[in-house]
Amino acid sequence: MLRVLREHASSWMLKGILIVVAVSFISWGGSYLLKERKDTFAAKVNGVVIDLNYYENAFQEEIKRYQDTLGSSFSKKMVEELHLREKVLDDLVSRVLILQEAKRLGFNISDEELREAIESNPYFQVNGQFAPRYYAEFLRLNRMSVDDFEQKERQRLLLSKVANLISLNGGMISEEEIWETYLFENERINLDFIKVSPDTFRNQLQANEVEVKDYYQKHQEDFRVPPFFQIQYLIFSPSEYEGKVQISLDDLKRYYDSHPERFKLPGRVKVREILIKIDPKDSADKVEEKRKRAEEILEKAKKTKDFGSLAKQYSESETASKGGDMGWVQRGMLDEQTERALFSIKAGGVSEILRGPDGFRVFKAEERVEEKQKSFDEVKDQILQTLKKEKTEAETSRRADDAFYSLFRSRNLEKFAQENSIAIKTTGFLKEGEEIPDIGKNPSFYSNVTSLKLGEISPVVSIPPNCYILKLLNRKDSRIPPLEEVKEEVNRKVLGIKCEERASQVADEILNQVRMAKPIREVAREHGFLVEETGLFTRAGGVIPKIGPAKDFMNALSSLTLKSPSPKEVFRTKEGFFVVKLLALEPADQSKFPVVKKDLEKRLRYQKQIESLEGWLKALRAKAKVEINQDVLKVS
Repeated sequence: MLRVLREHASSWMLKGILIVVAVSFISWGGSYLLKERKDTFAAKVNGVVIDLNYYENAFQEEIKRYQDTLGSSFSKKMVEELHLREKVLDDLVSRVLILQEAKRLGFNISDEELREAIESNPYFQVNGQFAPRYYAEFLRLNRMSVDDFEQKERQRLLLSKVANLISLNGGMISEEEIWETYLFENERINLDFIKVSPDTFRNQLQANEVEVKDYYQKHQEDFRVPPFFQIQYLIFSPSEYEGKVQISLDDLKRYYDSHPERFKLPGRVKVREILIKIDPKDSADKVEEKRKRAEEILEKAKKTKDFGSLAKQYSESETASKGGDMGWVQRGMLDEQTERALFSIKAGGVSEILRGPDGFRVFKAEERVEEKQKSFDEVKDQILQTLKKEKTEAETSRRADDAFYSLFRSRNLEKFAQENSIAIKTTGFLKEGEEIPDIGKNPSFYSNVTSLKLGEISPVVSIPPNCYILKLLNRKDSRIPPLEEVKEEVNRKVLGIKCEERASQVADEILNQVRMAKPIREVAREHGFLVEETGLFTRAGGVIPKIGPAKDFMNALSSLTLKSPSPKEVFRTKEGFFVVKLLALEPADQSKFPVVKKDLEKRLRYQKQIESLEGWLKALRAKAKVEINQDVLKVS
């Protein structure tokens, strides 16, 4: 166990990701997972079909989760780098395998278990009690029948039951394992290291003609020149037509009457909270104990005006230090159950106890501002700007469309621009993805350009705020250049490879000498390098100071002792090759062990449970007949 912990000390929770996804629903909506369709499938698991449409829905939901988390930093490239298509399909295959094994073992979900799961769902509760009307509302909004939902819920509960059984049986942790892990994670080490950079040898080596020619012949595609395009384009800008649109008072009033919801000031409540947390692993008795504590706090809250002091004293929320102050809350900011409770409290009032996924809450509404409809006079200037923008954009689009039909036969952009006072630009040769003058880097622009033949014009291309009509003037096709044209670049690549090979060879020689107990500073001096120190750091931190991420070197780091201070391998990073040797070891502070023991034990047990479940799934997969539709994984 300790070996595994050492190997994964920098990423405790990563191994659990697959299982968490595999035993959860992708979304409430969508089609069933298992279908008998033969024509389109994502995978077949022991003859059971995972429907292609279901897979695509799951994949899009996964993309959305990443986009919600990472925002604009999430890209198409990351989908490939993270292997998200493969990951989603593997998760669905794992889910089918678990369900099949559950059926083989005779597991099922009783009507009583299903009823308890539904009635305990906080989305279907009011003040901790099941509310059938909210259950019905949920089904209506998600366009699901009771049978459909309950079938899905049975499946979810069955997945969870099997996964929990397997993982719990593999979650035993001994006192010795907890102690050893604590010592390993909290001891600090200091390394001597020698950095051997490939750049060191750049002035010592050369690439000869034979090497350059040989590399070029084997890697010609690496030097392929992309296609280049010369484009002419007309620019239709809203600023040119802004003064030509007319907005009447009737237009403004008509817009106001047609969009009343846009001019409402939503109701707001200034809220304080007290939270008593519930751990998912709490027993029923423990949960009941916490409910009673919440009820006692509620009684105190009803009798005092100083709710903030109670929050500081009792609340386990992040807002406790601020007296439970959540600030102003308006509809749409919180879940429906919480909002329903908050907006039913009068100013100065206190809510009943609400049970959520993380515990029991009591709220106080300090102030209330009721919903208000803005008058026409208050918003007419705002409407004017909105309509002006909309009509200007529509006029711009209309002018561009008219131009396209006028140019469809003649394709003479220059003459049209001169006769109609339209802005026109002609680029130099651009490669796909390169920045376009006044436009920037725009995929839509290039997707239109690459589909054109010489002399053709594109349909209207909308790249807000402007519209464009493009004409392909010239094109240079993709080609593999002759060696003489790229000889300098080829030479650099060959030299870089030779420098890396020499650096690796020298680093290996240095390591062998150090492992033969020759002083590291003496070895460094003989080879013309310096010895540096990392300074003290914990191996479980995931980073070696002055060297880089430790993930790839965890096995080697965990094996270092004062009696055996040198690893068997050179550490290679983007910066070069590193020969390391343990210089000093600072033992863990044993007095702090009792303080962290409980949390450490919980974490180790969870890790072991995950490993047990993963091992079980791996064994199921090895015995199963799994057919993957490879075309699914190729779709971009």
